[in-house]
Amino acid sequence: MAAKYQLMTELYRCTGIAVARNPQAWQSFLAAACRNYKCRFDEQLLIYAQRPDAIAVAELDTWNKRFKRWVNKDSKGIAVFDPKGRRNTLKYYFDVSDTHDGYYGSRPVPIWQMNGRYEQAVIERLSDRFGNTESTDLAPALTETAKNAVEDNLQDYFSQLKGFTRDSFLEELDDLNVEVCYRRLVTNSVAFMLMSRCGLDANEHFDREDFEGIINFNTPATINALGIATSDISEMALKEISLAIQNLQIA
Repeated sequence: MAAKYQLMTELYRCTGIAVARNPQAWQSFLAAACRNYKCRFDEQLLIYAQRPDAIAVAELDTWNKRFKRWVNKDSKGIAVFDPKGRRNTLKYYFDVSDTHDGYYGSRPVPIWQMNGRYEQAVIERLSDRFGNTESTDLAPALTETAKNAVEDNLQDYFSQLKGFTRDSFLEELDDLNVEVCYRRLVTNSVAFMLMSRCGLDANEHFDREDFEGIINFNTPATINALGIATSDISEMALKEISLAIQNLQIA
């Protein structure tokens, strides 16, 4: 187990550096991570490294007990860090594509999809939760939501980033310019994840320059600071979207 944990630690480090190498690599990661938005950033990074096509992951017990689904024979688990276990331990996720129905029926896996008839209700819920959005079109409304959500939550994350800029390209910048770069990149990253998860082609709404700041996050510590903020804030918004759709479906 110690050897496997060390292997995953190195995979995590290398993948973090790889996805922050250029704007295209970062956008590719965001497009995959948005599918498993309830996972922590470190989990999203390891899932991307091992199964970039994963749609919805869960542990074996969750598939068996909650959804009454069974993992296919010879399926390979996705190793992620287990902070609740003993020191330096791993746990394993399986994607929904690795499972099949149980003998006595299975519960539906709640993988929501955006639909045109949901858009206005989603926009209204996001406005209530994160602040008014002027647009009635989904893509610009998601962009405004990302901006509002980042504005409300970024300072806690930025205070941590300031202590980790050493040896990165951010080290040469003063605090003001570091914050400007960080805010712009987190805002665009959150918006990219929201659009991607809602089935929009996010690449149509962003230019390469919108993510050019990613190259400044060239150390594990700065990548973590960027990834954790992006993942956490995206999850806040995507949970609201999920709830809005769920309520409409129940109604």
